[in-house]
Amino acid sequence: MKNLVIENKGSQMVLRLNKKGFDEDYLLSLVRRLQVEELAQKSNFESNILGIAEQINQEWWEKNGEQFLKDVKK
Repeated sequence: MKNLVIENKGSQMVLRLNKKGFDEDYLLSLVRRLQVEELAQKSNFESNILGIAEQINQEWWEKNGEQFLKDVKK
């Protein structure tokens, strides 16, 4: 048996996975990623939103990073 089989069933895609061929934690992570991707597509965000998110993240770390990591050993 193949580890991964994809079947096109009209309005559905069916994935069959051989449990011996994949790590369970990896598969759960992959499913979560697919759920996030689905939500992102439904949100109708423009493509530049990722750049804006990265800028916000960078600015937060520049402003708060030292305080946030103050008790972490270097």
